Amino acid sequence: MSPSAAIEEQQAGLRKFAVAHGLTYAASASLPTLGDLLSRAGQVEGAATGELSGGEQGTLAYYTYTYTTTDNEHHTEVHHRYFTIAVTRVPESIGFMPAFGFHGAESEMSGLGAAVDESVQVDLGGDAALHDARCYRYKGAEEGFTQQLLSPSLIDWLARSEADLGFELADGVLCTSRKGYLEDATALAALCDDAAHLTAAIRGESVEEEGSVGAAAEAAKDPNAQDPRVEAALRQVAVDPPADINAAKATFRGHVARSPETIWRSFRYAVAIAAILNVAAAAVPILLALAGAWPALAGIEAVLVAIVFFFVFRKEVRQTAEGSAAEAFYRSYARSHGLKLEEPLHFAATHAEAKLPWRPDRVLVGSLRGHAEAALCILGDGSKRSDRIAFVAGPAGPVKESELEAGPNGLSAQGLDAYVERLAGG
Repeated sequence: MSPSAAIEEQQAGLRKFAVAHGLTYAASASLPTLGDLLSRAGQVEGAATGELSGGEQGTLAYYTYTYTTTDNEHHTEVHHRYFTIAVTRVPESIGFMPAFGFHGAESEMSGLGAAVDESVQVDLGGDAALHDARCYRYKGAEEGFTQQLLSPSLIDWLARSEADLGFELADGVLCTSRKGYLEDATALAALCDDAAHLTAAIRGESVEEEGSVGAAAEAAKDPNAQDPRVEAALRQVAVDPPADINAAKATFRGHVARSPETIWRSFRYAVAIAAILNVAAAAVPILLALAGAWPALAGIEAVLVAIVFFFVFRKEVRQTAEGSAAEAFYRSYARSHGLKLEEPLHFAATHAEAKLPWRPDRVLVGSLRGHAEAALCILGDGSKRSDRIAFVAGPAGPVKESELEAGPNGLSAQGLDAYVERLAGG
C-alpha cells in the first residue's frame, strides 16, 4: 500500500463521521499554535470542522508530531505521537485562566497550557482513578477562581473519563485529546462531548465571574508584567517622546551596557553557567588539579567565564534596551493621547463579554474616536504575520481587529493613529 493510500485509509473513520454529523471535512487544517501539544509543529492528517457537540463550534482532527532522542551511545531513535483532538475556543477565559491543563494516567499529552515556569500543579484530591493523573494551572491565576473551576463535580467527571483523556487551555484555545487515531464513531462522538463539556464549564465559570462585582479581583496576574531592569532604566534615562518603538533603543543600549548592575548580574550568571559546564566536563579540571597544574586550570576557567560572560552580557543588554525602548514608546503614546496602559489580563477579565480573539501584550484604554470606554489591544510588534491589533468599543465590544504591520523602524505613533482611525470606523 502506498503512503498516500495508507493515510487515506486512516482518515476514513473521521471522514465518515464528518459526513454523518454535517461537518466540513478537509485533508488538513490550520490550527492555533497554543499550548504544549499544538506548539510542537505537528501535522494534521484529516480535520472535520463545524458544530462538534452541544452547539460548540470547533475542529475535530487527527494530529501527529515526531521527535528524536539520542542515548548515551549516540543511538538516535525517532518517535511518533498520534492523537485525535478537538479544538474549541473559550475567549472568555483569557483574563481569568490563561493556561489550564490535565493529562490522564494514560494520556500522552503533557497538560501544560503554558511554559513549565509559568505553571503550577493542582491537587486533584484522593480519588484512586486520578492517582497517576496531573493537572496544571497558570501560576498567576487566582486561587479562588481555580477552586471554583476545578469544582468537585468537574473532578468527579475527570475521574470517570477515559484514562487517555487530556486537555490544554492556552489563551482561550482549548485542545482536548485522546491517544491514537480514533476511528469508531462512538469514540469520536464521545471526544466531541468531552470537549463541549469542558468548554461549557470553563466558559460558565468565566462568564459568571465577568458578571460579578469581583471580576477584577478574580483576574489572573502576569508574574512577568513588570521587568525591574526595564523599570530601572526608565527611571534613570530621560528620552524625548519616541516617534517609533525603536527610536530610543540606542540610548537605552548605551545606558544598560555601562550599568554596574548589568555587568555584575551578567558576571554572576557567567560564573554559575561555567560551574555547570565544569560538572558536565568534570574530567578536565580534576586531571589538572591532580597534576597540580593550577595556573593552567585558572587560565581555562577564566577563559570559560569570559566567553560565557560575553554572550550573557550581550543578551542582557539587547533584551533590556529593547524592552525599555518599547515601554518608553507606549507610555509616551498613552500620555499624548490621554490614555492609560492597563494590565492585559485585568482588561481581558473585565471585558470577558467582548470575547477578545487573542491575549493582548498591550492595552491602552480611554476615549478614542468618540468612544468614552474604548481600548486599543496589541499583540506583538508588527514584525510577524501573527501580530494583531484590535479596537474594543466598551466592556462588551464590539471588537474590530486586523493584522498588525510595522514600518522599517517598527511601530510608530503615526501608524497606531492610522489603525485607530480605520478600526474605530473612520
